[in-house]
Amino acid sequence: MYRLKTSIFLELIELGKKINPINPISFCKFKMSKPDSNSKEELAKGVIGLLGLVMLSIAGILPIIGPMEVGAIVAYAGPAAIWPIIVGFVLFLIVSLPILEYTKLVSFAGGYYGLAELGFGRAVGKYTALANYIFYLFWQAANAFFIPVLILDTIYYLYGYLAPIWLWILIAILTLIITQFMAYLHPKNLSEILTYVTIATLIIVISYIVYAILKTPYNSVYYLNPANSYNGFKGIALGAAVTGFFLYVGYGSTLFYSEEAKHGRRDVWRAVYISLGVSALVIALSAYSIVAAVPLSSLSSIASAMFPEVPAWIHYISASALLALSVIVAIVAMLSFGSGAGAQSRLMWAMARDNFIRSNWLKKLSKNQTPVNAIILQFIISAVVTLIILAGMVTFYGYSATTIATAWFVTGTAATIVWYFHHFIPEFGLFAYVKKNKNIKYSRARLWIVGMIVPILGMILFLYTFYEGIISDLVEPYFAFVIASAIALIGVALYVIYKARTNSLGESVVSYMVAELGKEWSSEEGKPQK
Repeated sequence: MYRLKTSIFLELIELGKKINPINPISFCKFKMSKPDSNSKEELAKGVIGLLGLVMLSIAGILPIIGPMEVGAIVAYAGPAAIWPIIVGFVLFLIVSLPILEYTKLVSFAGGYYGLAELGFGRAVGKYTALANYIFYLFWQAANAFFIPVLILDTIYYLYGYLAPIWLWILIAILTLIITQFMAYLHPKNLSEILTYVTIATLIIVISYIVYAILKTPYNSVYYLNPANSYNGFKGIALGAAVTGFFLYVGYGSTLFYSEEAKHGRRDVWRAVYISLGVSALVIALSAYSIVAAVPLSSLSSIASAMFPEVPAWIHYISASALLALSVIVAIVAMLSFGSGAGAQSRLMWAMARDNFIRSNWLKKLSKNQTPVNAIILQFIISAVVTLIILAGMVTFYGYSATTIATAWFVTGTAATIVWYFHHFIPEFGLFAYVKKNKNIKYSRARLWIVGMIVPILGMILFLYTFYEGIISDLVEPYFAFVIASAIALIGVALYVIYKARTNSLGESVVSYMVAELGKEWSSEEGKPQK
């Protein structure tokens, strides 16, 4: 399977070379027409400031559910659960460097695929775009399953009551509806709403965390010592690789709003750093509050719990207050999912703008200057995917609290696999783009470190986590979702190869944008210069 994917990727590169001239800047000058600046089908310009970008990124990461994310980390690192979170944060900052450098070069609503296209040509760029879209479909389904898990499984744990199956379906579809409604809002309004609700909910969640810390009699520096990890540093490394690293993958939502930012090339990378830092702080603090809430002998039960804060905090916080927290987080999560849904719709819109997907209907923007038809399409597909997975899980495993939780896990697994295999491509795009464009000034050492060494290390990390987190323990229904994600990735590659051979890959708007900016990389300052 891996060899097949590799050979397809190499064929995409060769096709990209045949179709794209060596210098995409010259291609843009002579082969592309400038987009009509008077067209009504343009995204809003200059409406999102730095704070808005930060909140869009935080909404993608969603650190407000930090207490609910640390169960697996406790299983790997035990008392030292804060350290996989910290190590994962540092690793993520390092491996995301090429992407952040790319945001300084151009603001592109298509997100990651712009860098893949600049580096390897339209074929690889469009493969990355479609694979990214498949990721978002799985991710939206995972979001739709998360909210019922958060509400229904919390009720089941606290009160022993399993809600009827129709309520599971209703909450899942309602999640998708609210998510798409948020994506439909004008980007300025979306960022403002997310600013208010995220800050307010962070205050609430942190209040719970601090209260639990103040009430527990087990506070100790013991939990701050990495040497107390299960299996020593191996436990920390495994926890960081398999779980801690992927706490932060949602940061990329901000990239898709960069064309609508007031200062996209200046602020997007700053917003990513700030949002990652806030997320790491909240999640690490929540991990400490959970492991310090119970005696060391009880950590195993915490690690195996669906939501570890419930069995940890129940000693100090009432069941009704914990249920209220779950409801608050569920409501805010549904609103926050709008950030990713907006990113997904802009990805589809960017592909339509490139004429890779030949549809004037998908280019249509609402009065809010959002890709309204792309939002409608993604709701329909996401709802279908969600209902198919739900029906399959109930058919094979019956309806239970475990089935509700497993549906969320397996869908997230499929999303993670697709994320692996589309994300490492643009990581190498910066090096390829700079190397084939001699007019871009970039120091050799910086280029090799940021553009080659860091992506190689990142790919090794990806493969390690892919093996440890997914492949090493393939049981049903996870195996079926691994196969489904692999089929989706191969199907996308075959479709792009077909489009390339029929000369219907469309245009490369991101290449045109770079040419229009007329910027060069400064080897002295490492940023675009006139």
